Amino acid sequence: MSAKQKAAILLISLPPEVSAQVFREFGPEEVQAISMEISKLPQISPEVRAQVMEEFMHSSTMDVLRGPGMDAGRATQHGGEPINAAAALVGAIPDPSMRATQMGRTTAGGSRPMEFLRKVDPKQLLQIIRREHPQTIALVLSHLQASQASAVLAELPPALQTDVATRLAELGKVTKEIIQEVERVLENRLFSVIEGDYQQSEGREVLVDILSHADRSLEDGIMKGLTQKKPHLASDIKDKLCDFEDLNAIDDQSLQQVLRLTDIRDLVLALRGANKELMDRVYNAFSPEMAKALKEEGEALGQVPWEEVKGAQQQIRNILRGLVTLGKIRFMR
Repeated sequence: MSAKQKAAILLISLPPEVSAQVFREFGPEEVQAISMEISKLPQISPEVRAQVMEEFMHSSTMDVLRGPGMDAGRATQHGGEPINAAAALVGAIPDPSMRATQMGRTTAGGSRPMEFLRKVDPKQLLQIIRREHPQTIALVLSHLQASQASAVLAELPPALQTDVATRLAELGKVTKEIIQEVERVLENRLFSVIEGDYQQSEGREVLVDILSHADRSLEDGIMKGLTQKKPHLASDIKDKLCDFEDLNAIDDQSLQQVLRLTDIRDLVLALRGANKELMDRVYNAFSPEMAKALKEEGEALGQVPWEEVKGAQQQIRNILRGLVTLGKIRFMR
């Protein structure tokens, strides 16, 4: 396995926002080379991921990430201060013994039990608890946020809903040992679900996810290099890397889907930087009363820093990209 392949596997094994940060520490040639490898990766088994991580953790140099012809020196931050990319990565690689802490679980000195479950999507929660005893489900729901618990309860079969609701209402004090055991079982099951979901992603999908968390200059640089070396691959990725302005290129039904998932404040801010054609399309997607309220809220904001406008547009852009990846968006050609 080449150094570039190892680097690609390591980066897709990290959270996208961490990978995007690490990318910024490499030179243009390194970024292009690793991006190309990521886009070509097949499904990677957990064993291979673990092997690459283990090798990196025990390496005192960047040899595991750098191949022939790559700059072996230390990367520099934008301000010129040297920074070792290895140091930035080490803190992001999950240590199995620390997995519970990283997922948000608190123990001896912690706050509330099952804290890590509060960060889990209700659909994933349902997947890991639906076959548990109703008493266990009730115990888990009692430690979730109300909105989370409601979403999970709504997806249970009617008979089980009643049973769980009854047990939840009658739930008394539960010993610390039982809660810790339930935490341990659910934590391991959740980790398996996340690992299973993640390893099914193709390399190019992971690259799209990483670029969605990167700044515009990094994204543009990578896409420019890919266009020169692999035009067809670049075209495929670019189709998924929509921008806020691409809302004007999707059909009305697709626009409605995006708007349903968008926070109203983000929408109001984002429209401050939109062209008239897009603003009109968005307003026309709402009822006259709602469109009027949006305009009034926008006017009431007064002067807004451009960074906030761009940040709101990026949030909507990411929603659009997610829907495109799921195949739920139709473009008007």
